Amino acid sequence: MAKIKKRRLKWNASSSHQVVGYRLYWIEGKGVSYSSAHVDLGNITDITLPDDVPALMPCRGPVEFGITAIDELGNESNMVVISAPYQFSVPEPPSGLKIETLPDYFVTGDAEVNTDTPALTRIVTPDFPVRRSKPVSKSLKAVNGNGKTV
Repeated sequence: MAKIKKRRLKWNASSSHQVVGYRLYWIEGKGVSYSSAHVDLGNITDITLPDDVPALMPCRGPVEFGITAIDELGNESNMVVISAPYQFSVPEPPSGLKIETLPDYFVTGDAEVNTDTPALTRIVTPDFPVRRSKPVSKSLKAVNGNGKTV
């Protein structure tokens, strides 16, 4: 599941005492107006997008928002507008994910591949994974691929 980064949209409360709530308008692109999609928010001064506005559908471009104050008679204030550099869409996922087998080995635990003779393994006791960075000492016992000491 894709993720959309949340944003908080905030505004200062109207100084009018008769205000009972706010209305949020939005449009993809520019030109938000009173005929744009909208939702009544109640008497709050911030919302989290997109959580608090389920009707706000994902879109591919920037969104312009408008906010108005509503009084107890339903009268609506002038609209305050902001263009958000925020897109309610996610990028296309990467493609072509695959796993390729490589000729090298990464050895963990207590064994290291012999770089001189790849079929030979020596026993070591490191506290960390060992990489094939140096040849195996000739004084150590080695075990071939059949489990026989060489």
